Amino acid sequence: MELSSFNINHGFTEAVVRGLRCGFLSPEDYRRLASCDTLEDMRSALEETDYGTFLQDEPSPLFVGTIGKKCYEKLADEFRYLKAQTVEPLTTFMDFIAREKMIDNVIMIIQGALNNKAPAELAEKVHPLGVFEGMKVIMSETFDVQGGFDDVYRIFLVDTPIGPYFEEYLKNADRDKDEMARAGLESSEVSGILTKQDLEIMKATLKKAWLEDFHGFCMSQGGTTAEVMGNMLKQEADFRVLLVTMNALNTELSTETKLKTRNSLYPNFGYLYPEGVHSLSKVWNDTTVRAALEPYGKYLQLFDQVKEFYDSEKSGEGKSATAGFQSIEDLIYAENVHMFEMAFEQQYHFGVFYAWVKLREQEIRNIRWIANMVILNTKDHIDNTIVPIFAPRM
Repeated sequence: MELSSFNINHGFTEAVVRGLRCGFLSPEDYRRLASCDTLEDMRSALEETDYGTFLQDEPSPLFVGTIGKKCYEKLADEFRYLKAQTVEPLTTFMDFIAREKMIDNVIMIIQGALNNKAPAELAEKVHPLGVFEGMKVIMSETFDVQGGFDDVYRIFLVDTPIGPYFEEYLKNADRDKDEMARAGLESSEVSGILTKQDLEIMKATLKKAWLEDFHGFCMSQGGTTAEVMGNMLKQEADFRVLLVTMNALNTELSTETKLKTRNSLYPNFGYLYPEGVHSLSKVWNDTTVRAALEPYGKYLQLFDQVKEFYDSEKSGEGKSATAGFQSIEDLIYAENVHMFEMAFEQQYHFGVFYAWVKLREQEIRNIRWIANMVILNTKDHIDNTIVPIFAPRM
């Protein structure tokens, strides 16, 4: 059925996104960027690429944050163009991709409100892919973010598709105390609940809910979309489990009283689920993590590389022992790039849209990292920091 009907509804948009694949920076582009001595040189080097003159209206001096912001705006423009050409169910699929960035924006707004930040300051940090209608109200100079939690809560629920995730989180916010999730929530309670919450845990909980919802939607599509997206989202769920576990080590989240909170952040699907997740739910130090990952060679190798880095840091050997990787996040970025590249090897599925967005985000990280290396005059570390995308295979 995919061979006979996919192109009728989605053939044009798939062709466009496969065309956009040609716009990723080449090894020669990276060499040009790495040879730059200033951010102005980087502006000129990027003009020779698919990014074109996207920085031409930015005044000097140029900042790393400005380059990153303009890169994300270009990605958002291309994403919106693609979405405008879609029909269901691809339109909903694209909505799911944007929801992850909506979560980032929601957490940023709440963080800014708790820190008494003005709306103008928050606007600089907004991810353009996660902009929703209600943000215009929140970002206006007349809107009292600090005193308007009730209004913010209503905007999140009404104007964003992540409202159900947000509401479910707030209902369960005091579950340890009440032992049961709340049946409902008064808007007047929101401010008090948010003030007491750990925003990193809130963010991880919302993204877990989004990932599970996205996975369920992709599986309901069947065919090659379910196969390709199922594989990518399962690996993403596994990486999320590893991130939560590694970042919780040597913190109170690995203590017996907080294990329940940490374990609630594990997605309920993936290649580690359920046996591996069950084993990891009991770990509290490096030794127990390694034992839990023994049956999973790929993930065990990732853990050993990260452990080697932290061990070398403790012993004062420096970063040379880890070939430039700084944390498990960097190792996961490299693994993800290969996974997303492989999505383009099959046809007639939605996975190329997700893979293209993720690869473009990695490219933006590469550009930001190079810009930071140029500013810090540590360009000898560039090759060890960036993750090439669609690099030529020998």
